[in-house]
Amino acid sequence: DVYKRQTRRRARRVVRVTRRRVVRSRQIMRVVAALSLALALSAASCDAISVNARWRVDALRARAIRRGIGGGHDASARTSIGAHERWFAEQRLDHFDNALNASWTQRYFVNDAYASAERGAPVFVCVGGEGPALDVDVAVDGGEHCAIATALAKKHRGLFFALEHRFYGKSQPTGDLSVESLRFLSSAQALEDLVTFTRFAAAAYGLEIEPRNDGRKYSKVIAFGGSYPGMLAAWSRVKFPHVFHAAVASSAPVRAQIDMRGYYEVVGDALREKDVGGSDACYTAVENAFTVRLNEALKTSSGRRALEKQFNVCGDEALDGVGARDDFADVLRAMFPAQNNDPSCLADDDSCFNIAKACTIMTSHGEDKLAALAAHVAAVFRGECVSLDSEAYMRELKSEIPNPKGEGERQWTWQTCTEFAFFQTCEKSSKCPFKLDPPTMPLEAYHKICADVFGVSAEQTRLAVERSNARYGSITPGGTRIMFPSGSIDPWIANSFVSDTFAPRFEPALIVKGASHHAWTHPPKDTDTDALVEARAIIVGQVEKWLNEGPMVGRRNDARLRVAEA
Repeated sequence: DVYKRQTRRRARRVVRVTRRRVVRSRQIMRVVAALSLALALSAASCDAISVNARWRVDALRARAIRRGIGGGHDASARTSIGAHERWFAEQRLDHFDNALNASWTQRYFVNDAYASAERGAPVFVCVGGEGPALDVDVAVDGGEHCAIATALAKKHRGLFFALEHRFYGKSQPTGDLSVESLRFLSSAQALEDLVTFTRFAAAAYGLEIEPRNDGRKYSKVIAFGGSYPGMLAAWSRVKFPHVFHAAVASSAPVRAQIDMRGYYEVVGDALREKDVGGSDACYTAVENAFTVRLNEALKTSSGRRALEKQFNVCGDEALDGVGARDDFADVLRAMFPAQNNDPSCLADDDSCFNIAKACTIMTSHGEDKLAALAAHVAAVFRGECVSLDSEAYMRELKSEIPNPKGEGERQWTWQTCTEFAFFQTCEKSSKCPFKLDPPTMPLEAYHKICADVFGVSAEQTRLAVERSNARYGSITPGGTRIMFPSGSIDPWIANSFVSDTFAPRFEPALIVKGASHHAWTHPPKDTDTDALVEARAIIVGQVEKWLNEGPMVGRRNDARLRVAEA
């Protein structure tokens, strides 16, 4: 049928791209990729930093992203009725400098096919972010971040908007990505874009979106997003509660952090997670392969030659190259895709891979766990050699020319250097199962790329992280009517809001068992787990409850209300 044919075509296309370039994908560990590049350390250092890890590693995950989580729905069966691409021509370049009156044109998408003409029709806003550019389909099925929002718009006869983030996709305020222009790229500017656009859109459709003293009905705006857009969705409610009635912030790492050790520690936990095919034996096997066998082999010339043969590494003596050690380790870590785990990937389907398949191989090759790891790599690459070439990635990172269909690698790297860091390390003292000695992802590598590419020092990044957490509240944002769903095996849960005791009534958290990075925000598929189906139902129920609430809600015995009334 059409669904199966389309799915197979997509899978084959992704496999071809993966083998040809071994390049990159979406959500995804963009920070590690962008920042664990190879910048040759001093001649005294025997360990250089990989220049193309991100580029190659994420392409391997593309199978899980495109086919397993986000690519299973049939594009050919969609209808674009009511969905439109449009442009907002009055967005300010700098919302914080009144002396600078420059404006630019920002792309957005709207679906008004189901909107009611009655007063008070709800508005659902899908917040854009980093990664692949949006297209008109986001207003049909919600894309990777907002499928629940489009479903709610249809059910409640509301309007749906999706706003593209400044400097990503076709929304280019200055037309270039120079450091001078990137100073206008920040989450704070993006939030101002969001509220300015929302007011514009409401006026264009004749909607009243802000509460009135006379009790007249108004249109309640709900913000949706996953990952970085989820962070923005949460902060839109925190910063502009008079405009945004509520928010759903899926897999949103709201705590900025320099040394994000938790990322790989959660990956380790995922290897033990039985719900996704993991086990204690799998974790032990992976840890042994890295910390014992691989670690020792990388230290000698003969060991590296043996690794090159065993893992089918492209080129002669490739592991002796600048940055090759880090590069090789990044490829191997990517073989365990907790962030984009594909639970629907069947054992006999070689177009995808997931934790279950990885653990099956790692625990079924006897005592030689390095051989097991090599077998897993061979199954993923299917005969193609493992390339450690770095030039393509470096060209992308250094290019100041926007790519309207690109991933936004340079832009996101700028934001990590100047706002969030999220530098994912695998230090000896951590619980990371991929440890090597010396570590292959030292903080110095991340700081060096920020300095060399953007002129941002380690101290500037440290201060930027402190400023971001102070501005938004870090792990305890302190807002109301914000829901924080997170996947239990998603590495970004390490920096997400998951407390069920901090403010469960005002900021409910939801842990989706066995789920990866905001998997529930994708369009539904027949292969979705029960946990994903249940999570969507819980989120819908919570949003519908909030839609029935007024601008302020509480009970007479609430401590917050008693203080206010006093």
